[in-house]
Amino acid sequence: MTPADLIERWANLAAARHSMSGMERRRLDPQAAVDVFACIFWPRGRSGLLVEGDGHVTDLAERVPRCRGVRVTHEEHGGGGHPERTRLKIVLEEERLREIFAVLSADLVNAIVAKHSSDSALRVCIDRLCMWQGLFDRIAPDGLSEERQRGLFGELVVLDRLFLESGTLLDGVTAWVGSDSAHQDFRRGGLAIEVKASLAKRHAKIMISNEKQLDEKPHDTLVLASVRLDESEAHGQSLPDLVAQLRLRLAGDEPAARLFDERLLLADYLDVHAPLYEARRYRVALTRWFRVAGMFPRLTATNLPAGVGDIHYSIIADDLGAWEMDEETVRNMTGCGA
Repeated sequence: MTPADLIERWANLAAARHSMSGMERRRLDPQAAVDVFACIFWPRGRSGLLVEGDGHVTDLAERVPRCRGVRVTHEEHGGGGHPERTRLKIVLEEERLREIFAVLSADLVNAIVAKHSSDSALRVCIDRLCMWQGLFDRIAPDGLSEERQRGLFGELVVLDRLFLESGTLLDGVTAWVGSDSAHQDFRRGGLAIEVKASLAKRHAKIMISNEKQLDEKPHDTLVLASVRLDESEAHGQSLPDLVAQLRLRLAGDEPAARLFDERLLLADYLDVHAPLYEARRYRVALTRWFRVAGMFPRLTATNLPAGVGDIHYSIIADDLGAWEMDEETVRNMTGCGA
């Protein structure tokens, strides 16, 4: 099931008839362990999903999340204190989020139909909704900002060049943790790498987002990667192009491919926004690697004055020569060396 499939089915249902109440629905997979329908809910003609399974599922009602722009309701039907059916209704409330809602709904449907019991299908529906709860709070209808596109591009360059070059592809993708709210973008063993992408120019600034990013104490080794990018319409690669390249590389390893897509989602990258990113094309001009240790210029929790926090600051890449390493040394640290 794709987001485009669902948008088409909602459009067909909405065109079929208008009503003052109730819903129009169409079953999506007759082989699924639960009944799952694409729906139009009247009288407002809201798009949504209806998921119905047998019996009572413990703790399900307590875990129903609140998502921005989406209403999720849980109902149980049947008498005698023993519900015979459990129903989850997921309804789009804000039309401007329609494309993102279609991505969410396709993700829910695909996760639900992969389960072999009613209980597990209903649980995975709530699990995925809980994951999407945070995404809906963050994701803008018009996609990633230019700065975030550049930042994600830089992380994917490092993933491709270093972490997919050794061990299994799944190990490589597992090392990419920046999309999961970690303070650094990659971790493998005692090594952590923070990636900063910037447009190429003299005295390029490396922007640091908080006092944790360059704090090496939790790690055996902390490396700062500075990826300088040129915007080049003729010779560059767009963010969707790079995503497609990596998906092709991971295509033969289903767990790695699935984890990659989940990490992209956590990074707020949605395929539905890809056309918005196509015009901006990058070429990697230079990648430099710096070991964060000793007198490396940085602010951390240990050298901040009391009461100071939530900081943003910049350092100049060209002034970090004393801490620079070659790529082969970093490659060996990741286990990628010969």
